Amino acid sequence: MYEQENAYYEANIAMLREKYLDKEVVIAGNEILGVYEDLGTALNETVKSHSLGSFTIKHVRAYPETVWIPSYFEGTIL
Repeated sequence: MYEQENAYYEANIAMLREKYLDKEVVIAGNEILGVYEDLGTALNETVKSHSLGSFTIKHVRAYPETVWIPSYFEGTIL
C-alpha cells in the first residue's frame, strides 16, 4: 500500500526539500495534491476531494526519517 506514493517521494526528495521543507505534502500516485502547514489541515482539506486510502501525507524533513539509535552505551545494553 502506498508504494507508488513512497517511490515518488523518495525519487523527488531533493526537489521536495527545496520547495516544501517542514511542510505536509499530500501525494496520490505520482502527483502532489497539496502542500500544507500542518497534518490536520492537510488531512481535512484533502478528504474534501479524495477518499481516505487514496493518498498519503508526508512531512518533508531536512534529514532522513529513519533515525539510528545505538543500543549500547559504554559496553552496556540499554
